[in-house]
Amino acid sequence: MKKSILAVLSLGLIFAVIYFLALRTEEPAKPVIPAVSLEKSIFERVSEQFGEDCERILLFDPHSRLVFAEINSGIIPVLTNQEFTEIKKFIYPMMDFQEFSEEKGDRGVIDWRADKKSEKDFSIIYGFAEDNAKTIVINSEGNIQPSRFWVRDNLWVWYAVFEKDDIKLPVEVTVYDAEGHIVKEK
Repeated sequence: MKKSILAVLSLGLIFAVIYFLALRTEEPAKPVIPAVSLEKSIFERVSEQFGEDCERILLFDPHSRLVFAEINSGIIPVLTNQEFTEIKKFIYPMMDFQEFSEEKGDRGVIDWRADKKSEKDFSIIYGFAEDNAKTIVINSEGNIQPSRFWVRDNLWVWYAVFEKDDIKLPVEVTVYDAEGHIVKEK
């Protein structure tokens, strides 16, 4: 009796070892590597879409899946997929350098755009701000402070991404200077 139990256990152990070895010999899944890098793809698509050479990529933001590309006339936000391997769409309207410079008297130190049509559960408020706008609070969206990055002399890009379809329009913001004084409120 002991010999038969020992033989059955030995056979079971041998089959278990063979089974686990067979599972381990499968090749791991190979990651999908695009033929063209995302950066090169953005350069090509931006140049094709806007008729101007893409000068540089200003920012890759993995949390929002956004890439900000610069052309001679402005900055284009580009929405990518979750894996950052392909372009999903351009976000319009583009932030235009000349328009921002010309309309300073009418709008003040900031200029905002909003997009809630790019994708389900994705909305964005974005725009330019001058250097003296040190802090911006988006009052209409629960007093959110947007992210920012520097572009060039006296010019910043500010943006906030929301995981929802609707944002409150018109966008209401308060802009503060370095000392905490309100520069603009609307």
